[in-house]
Amino acid sequence: MRKYYLVILLLIFVQKFSYAQVIKTKVIDNGSSGNYKSVAVTEESLPDFVIYRPKNINEAVEKESKLPILVWANGGCMNSSIHHERLLSEVASHGYIIIAIGKLQMTVEERVHEHTPDNELLKAMDWITEQENTKESDYYKKVDLTKIAAGGQSCGGAQTFRVAGDSRIKTYMIFNAGMGDMSMAGASTKSLENLHGKIIYIIGGKSDIAYKNAILDYDRINNVPVVFANHETAGHGGTFTEEFGGSFAKMALDWLDWQFKNKDNSAVFLKNDLSNYPSWTIKSKGFNARVESSSNL
Repeated sequence: MRKYYLVILLLIFVQKFSYAQVIKTKVIDNGSSGNYKSVAVTEESLPDFVIYRPKNINEAVEKESKLPILVWANGGCMNSSIHHERLLSEVASHGYIIIAIGKLQMTVEERVHEHTPDNELLKAMDWITEQENTKESDYYKKVDLTKIAAGGQSCGGAQTFRVAGDSRIKTYMIFNAGMGDMSMAGASTKSLENLHGKIIYIIGGKSDIAYKNAILDYDRINNVPVVFANHETAGHGGTFTEEFGGSFAKMALDWLDWQFKNKDNSAVFLKNDLSNYPSWTIKSKGFNARVESSSNL
């Protein structure tokens, strides 16, 4: 009997410890539009990042299997993802775990934005790797470490290129960014040589200050498949402020679902099937269209 009570006390302790890991929460767009209502949280063991995740991870894993991961760097290389939270929350609500640089902000005015170290995305990947192997963690055996995407907006795109050589990254998502002939955040044109997975540029048209650099990158990348997805009128701010992240979020989800969830969205990226994307143009290279449309390589 005494042994029984000790087991019960241990289970209660573990449950409290696991729950106590989350020390701050925020709901964006009522949990967004996906099948799994999402929440933004601060984890006690990673206080300088925000985790965007399904509120009920167990439900998402039960229906989807282990969840893919996106590590995210912000515009301006800043320590807050609040300007991107609608897109990140939307992606999370479709069964993804997102680890974004910067503390959780409830409002834009909450704190002064500051630049972050250029290798912060490595810390995000290290943390989720540890969590996946820690029994007390909410993420234990619930994330797929073979399905990690790295992405960012503007200067955050440069921070993505800074860590591009990390073998854990399987695909790259570059929003309103491009290296061109410049150096930024520890990255340069040479960083393109470190790419080892498919990459998509999501750009806001010719008024986007990153447009010319992104075009230069697209022309120069020959070592991996590359997509150039261009919203002709979105500008450098994209659609991040729109409900559910606007069409930038839809494009991101179509890409991630194709890469990580075996959903055949290849027609969007390889055949210009843009019926759901008014004002967009897309071009791609380096893909075997016949093979890519039938399997997720």
